[in-house]
Amino acid sequence: MTKLLAGFLFLLSPTAAFACPTVDDLGRGIEFRLANGDVEVHKQLRPDWVTLTVTYSDGDGVLMEMYRGLYLQSMVPMESGLPQLGLRDDFATQAELLQWQAPQPDASWANQTPGGGQAVAGSMDSTMIAGCRYASFEVVIEFNDDAGYKETYDYLPDLGLGLLVKTDADDESGVETYSYISIKPVE
Repeated sequence: MTKLLAGFLFLLSPTAAFACPTVDDLGRGIEFRLANGDVEVHKQLRPDWVTLTVTYSDGDGVLMEMYRGLYLQSMVPMESGLPQLGLRDDFATQAELLQWQAPQPDASWANQTPGGGQAVAGSMDSTMIAGCRYASFEVVIEFNDDAGYKETYDYLPDLGLGLLVKTDADDESGVETYSYISIKPVE
């Protein structure tokens, strides 16, 4: 009986329970695993700005800086975990990105700068990732400098970041979808 009681108390202990990441975890980073084997780590760079490190299943990847966890400023390819700084690609200036409004459900908005575009958001819903439920809404973004291409995100306002769930291009790359299967704070 004592062993049974000890086992029950262990199950109730904080170390036994999985805690879903919160915005407070962004300082260290929040890791997402995708069904295709990729791993994303979202980490707060400064207020309203995050870095997104994507490690592909083959070990290479990309490092991105994003405003409001949704709008891309720059991308640096990574080889074997090392950023290739000479290959940095800037998509928008900070001044251009500051013209984007904060994402909100049931709305549409535009940023007329060269690094801007149009966004349309759906209704508030929820997203479940490995037992963690977050309030979310879909945001579809089309870009001023890339006609025929759009990205769809599940925006998680409580975390202040968007998860890319679909890209749609009118060229040979077509439609790609992404499925998130796990989430945890970076240790």
